[in-house]
Amino acid sequence: MKTKFLNLKEFVLTVVLSCLMIGIGYVIMLPFAANMQLLYFLEPGLIGLVNGIIYVLIIRKCAKIGTQFIIAALYGTYMLIMGSATAALYFYILAVINELIMLGSGYQSKIRPAVPHVLMWCLNAMGSTFNLFLFRQSYVQIYMDAGMDEAAARAAVDQTAQFWCAPQNILISLVVTAVLCVGGYLLGVKMLGKHFKPAGVA
Repeated sequence: MKTKFLNLKEFVLTVVLSCLMIGIGYVIMLPFAANMQLLYFLEPGLIGLVNGIIYVLIIRKCAKIGTQFIIAALYGTYMLIMGSATAALYFYILAVINELIMLGSGYQSKIRPAVPHVLMWCLNAMGSTFNLFLFRQSYVQIYMDAGMDEAAARAAVDQTAQFWCAPQNILISLVVTAVLCVGGYLLGVKMLGKHFKPAGVA
């Protein structure tokens, strides 16, 4: 009997493939770690592009309540393990939002399933920006704890914020990320029909 909720097999598959997406994201991030511009403008979108294929496979194999929550919540847990509790909270909230977006006939739509994927990696792009908007004093304190005086710490944080919080940079980052994520989703849909279904994967 079919249910609206994930069964054990679907739950395990969603967790495994979501962890695979996290791993892919980490591998893609490594070459960009030392370049602030590429990290902000290109890295989240590239992750969304590559992971779009896996994402489409997940939502076709596990098109039930709980799937979207697991995808985002696991990424939030990854952020928590990496030491960013605030980023983890953002993704836990997104997990609920994405699940609500797909309620009803969301998985039968051709367009709606792309929205959670885009939101996921746009949020990834904006994590540091949100933190600088909301918790700038905390960054100042981190520098002060490392030995800087308050004036130097504030100057360092302000310089970083000039880049991460500049409206034009936010716009570029979001647009590039959204476009690449949509491209990844469409690539996944194409591969689903051309390769996955004939191979019996989906």
